[in-house]
Amino acid sequence: MRSSNLLKRAHSHNKQTLSNLLHSRGTSPHPQPDTISGHKLIEEETNPNYKPEHWYPARIGEVLNHRYELLVKLGYGMTATVWLAKDLHADGQSGNRKYVTIKINVNTLGEDFQKGRRAIAEKLFSANPQHPGYAHVRFMLDTFRVNGKYGDHLCIVYDVLREPIDLCMKKFPGSRFSCGKLRVLLPALLKGLDYMHSECHVVHTDLKPDNIMMGLGDPNILDHFVQHEHDHPSPRKAPDSHGRIIYTSCSDFGESPTEAVIASAKITDIGLAAWGDEKNTKPIQSNVFMAPEVILQAGWSYPADIWNLGVMLWDLVENIGLFDSISTEPDHYRPEQHLGLMIALLGPPPKEFLARCAKAKWYFDGDGQFKYPKYVAEDCKFEHSIHRMNAEEKELFIDMAKKMLTWVPEERWTAKQLLEHPFLTKERECYWDTPSLSRASTTSVGSLTPSRSGTPGLPPTSVPNGSVHHSSLPVRLLELVPSLASSDTTEPRLQRQSTNGSLKASENDEKSTSSSTLPLKPKMETLAESKGESNDEAPNKKRVSINKSNESSQAMIDAILNRGKNHTPKPEAK
Repeated sequence: MRSSNLLKRAHSHNKQTLSNLLHSRGTSPHPQPDTISGHKLIEEETNPNYKPEHWYPARIGEVLNHRYELLVKLGYGMTATVWLAKDLHADGQSGNRKYVTIKINVNTLGEDFQKGRRAIAEKLFSANPQHPGYAHVRFMLDTFRVNGKYGDHLCIVYDVLREPIDLCMKKFPGSRFSCGKLRVLLPALLKGLDYMHSECHVVHTDLKPDNIMMGLGDPNILDHFVQHEHDHPSPRKAPDSHGRIIYTSCSDFGESPTEAVIASAKITDIGLAAWGDEKNTKPIQSNVFMAPEVILQAGWSYPADIWNLGVMLWDLVENIGLFDSISTEPDHYRPEQHLGLMIALLGPPPKEFLARCAKAKWYFDGDGQFKYPKYVAEDCKFEHSIHRMNAEEKELFIDMAKKMLTWVPEERWTAKQLLEHPFLTKERECYWDTPSLSRASTTSVGSLTPSRSGTPGLPPTSVPNGSVHHSSLPVRLLELVPSLASSDTTEPRLQRQSTNGSLKASENDEKSTSSSTLPLKPKMETLAESKGESNDEAPNKKRVSINKSNESSQAMIDAILNRGKNHTPKPEAK
């Protein structure tokens, strides 16, 4: 009897304990995360050729290198996962640096690859900290290795930045950058590229929205972010047969970034960067961002980044990317389709350029005719693809875009030249003509769209001695280009890029007055000059200017500035 009563009391106690656990779960100081089905592929599992043994089985709460406590998974890529961690060695004066970002790489990176990345990272960190673009490139703070069951994993420590701009812009009206916001973002990126190209001689090769990130702004944002993740843990999968827990990424830092935060944008992820002065022919860039010299194997260098930036900007300002109509899946990408769209936008490539391309015969006949005319869409024009800006903004923007997207790499403007383009130096509000939004509420909505157009087949502008006189320029244009406001100051001329095997920055370029450095008419350089020859020694060699269409551009911009703001522009005379 006594034994029976004890059993009843024990059973009653167990029921009460279970009831207490069930009812107290919602108020537990450690909320339980949702579990995702093991049959569903998520995050890095969706990468082609994913193999779990290549990835480190990181877990939240784990301390790496006796210093960094993993707090939140921020993202993943083709070869790494990225985590927010707390630096346990940070003191009370560290501010945001008590948090760091750690990139945990797969265990298949070769030693040579790692040495190459380290050399480029050291160059970027040390080349010239006084350069304006130094603040717009992300540097590593620390490196170490962790032992995994199937090999070692290189870990790289960075400062913490906001989510990539493709996520940030979803907080903007219309989920795209406006003209005004782009005028804040683009100079930061161009300064960063100028630093990489001119000071470090490095080509990024993989510019895309998820490789551009902004500063944090509010110093308390990380504390709030970490607390929110603690209170609302991200969903995850149960451990797999290799002991890996696949966590879902969380990188939403809250409110829409301010202009000050946008201006702090940095170029990140140099994992695929290369030296620009070497002879480069290996494939680079994601399919949709491939420059023509990459597709056709003409050799590439710094101008490939300029092309890449132009295509990327299109994605930031329009709902449809410039080359969205092509299939970019690894097994479905067709270069001839991509080239067909380029021809529709830029016109046919110059024969001189095709003569440099190892793969030109794959897509063009001996006369330079494209072998796949069905891919040349007649209605594919820059003007038809821009819907979020007024006529005046549109024309100036297209002119800038044509400096970025040309068949011949040497004809593209450099990052430093683009910083002086009137589209970026002008200050003017632009509006979306969106029926659902008032003009007052749309002054910063998706107005800028780079049109990746190439230069028309116009002859180079004749500029005696590489100079341009102020007297020939409209007063309003002088106001738009600050460097032309005074003719008394001198500044180093932009380093030129030559075509002697690979593109090289000239270290001994001459200085000129600001009146001779008008960005709309950059000094021309012949192929003979790039090889150290005089024009007399090579009278029959074709001139290649940095931009063939400067004369046309100057006339167009003058016409724009002389028209009223609301006047619809007439098409240029052919």
